[in-house]
Amino acid sequence: MPSHVEIKSKKNLLNDFFQVDEYYVSFEKYSVGKKTNKILMSDPIRRLNFERGDAVGVLLFNVDTRSVVLVEQFRLPSLLGRRRDDPATQNGWIVEVMAGMIEAGETPERAAIRETLEETGYEIDKPELICKFLSSPGGTSERIFLYFASVSESRRSGTGKIGVGDEDIKVLSVSVNRLFEQLENGEIDDPKLAISAYWLKEHMPRIETLDPVTAEYKVAGSSGMTVGYKTGDIREVHEIDAWVNGENSDMIMDRFYGESISARIRSMGATSEGEAILDDTIQESLRGLMGERASVDIGTVFVTESGMLSKTNDVQLIFHVAAAKGGLGKGAAIQEEHLAHCVERVLAEVEQVNNGILRRYFSNRIESVLFPMMGAGEGGLPTKTVAENMIRATVNYFNSRKNPTIKKIYFLTYRLREKNACDTVFEDYCDRKILER
Repeated sequence: MPSHVEIKSKKNLLNDFFQVDEYYVSFEKYSVGKKTNKILMSDPIRRLNFERGDAVGVLLFNVDTRSVVLVEQFRLPSLLGRRRDDPATQNGWIVEVMAGMIEAGETPERAAIRETLEETGYEIDKPELICKFLSSPGGTSERIFLYFASVSESRRSGTGKIGVGDEDIKVLSVSVNRLFEQLENGEIDDPKLAISAYWLKEHMPRIETLDPVTAEYKVAGSSGMTVGYKTGDIREVHEIDAWVNGENSDMIMDRFYGESISARIRSMGATSEGEAILDDTIQESLRGLMGERASVDIGTVFVTESGMLSKTNDVQLIFHVAAAKGGLGKGAAIQEEHLAHCVERVLAEVEQVNNGILRRYFSNRIESVLFPMMGAGEGGLPTKTVAENMIRATVNYFNSRKNPTIKKIYFLTYRLREKNACDTVFEDYCDRKILER
């Protein structure tokens, strides 16, 4: 690859807020001398460079609202560019990620922290670098250091004027779902925002993963009946008697290396040696219960052993419920009207297991159950819809039975949006005195 450059001369043509410099430069060409095999240099050529230094941009993700914090302001170049399409337009305002110039002697990370506070009022500590790129390499030497940072309302200490100097900035929030729609529809004008939106879409599962926390709500008027949620990875959940696995109607669990709850339960329950699976315990038990059937009706529940989960996570049984119906070439999807039915069927099956002679005799009943948020991931249902339907079904279960054998029902909220949805529904039930904090 060519590697040699000679700058013959440099002359400043403009020294204002920006600089424009004239260069005469000669550079090594891709081809070499046919006879001598020596480096060939280009003739000196004139080039202008728009010099403004380096800048930072920061995409802010509000963990409280599951939205991105953006800024909107008037930009003359935005107006001039749009007037090439519509000479009469007055639209010079652009929505973009927070951005600013890196000052002399300042690191890009320090500039990102400072500019975020100045332009949005949010405090950040350690922004994560997304990438570093030349903003327009054909005309300017400016580099942009693009960062990501999570923020919360509790750390929005800036209450004074937003921006510095004559900046007139509006801070706004856009939901993550709306941002991804704009990205897909080509509606984003700011390249920093487009780049960071692609990055965010790829990294959302990691960003939204929560640390293990348990939230519990008592059913009003009951003797210790509890509903709630557990946050974080299912691998960190312990001392819940039964786990629920929402499956397709064919009852074939997800692959071992998948990211779904089905895959996690299957792999955690299997007997393995290193990365080699010796006994696919749970799936084999499920296959035996299916027999010759290719599929079952929605709401069908099969109960299997928990395999290694009994030792690692204290799980007694796995309750598999057919929650999604598939179609050839269409994949599988969970319907909203099936959510409550599936929850009811699982809880009824747990009651039946608990009322078996051996479990009653040995006082070894299933008293706690963990449900995944069925349909909130690849199922495609709105997370709030899933929370409303599943929580309502569990509350109805407790209120419709005098002496339920199940004492605690939890939902696994793996991502922030699932936790937020559950919080909203639970708080509504508390306000209506159906649940107690």
